[in-house]
Amino acid sequence: MNRFTQIPLILFLILIASCSKTKNDICDASQICYTQKPDELYVKIALTNTPTSEPVEVKLYIGNLDDGELYDNYYSANNNEYHLMPVDERYTATAKYVKDGDTIIVIDSDKLAAISYKNCDETCYDYDDEIILNLQLEK
Repeated sequence: MNRFTQIPLILFLILIASCSKTKNDICDASQICYTQKPDELYVKIALTNTPTSEPVEVKLYIGNLDDGELYDNYYSANNNEYHLMPVDERYTATAKYVKDGDTIIVIDSDKLAAISYKNCDETCYDYDDEIILNLQLEK
């Protein structure tokens, strides 16, 4: 073959090889694979420390704010709080701040789901996955 036919052929082979695998087609036999879907994962609640270090009132709901069930109500002076909660549920959290005499309520909501991926034709689950409900004040 001459040089001008070899270059397109090489480029074609590279293109075919790079398009034949997807992200989900990993196969690493040494990777730890949890094949059982987790029943519970963490809900992380991110908070803002107030300038006075006064605790913030936090409420955690299972479901939406308007029709959900109040799961927990507490005061926190921490930057983060963690709750081990059942998967396949929506969680909503609120934080009540007092700033310059004004009351500010921050709300966030998300669904906690078990994330899976394929490894060597097995379905694996990520036990380190979590959702973050961001209840931080904007600066």
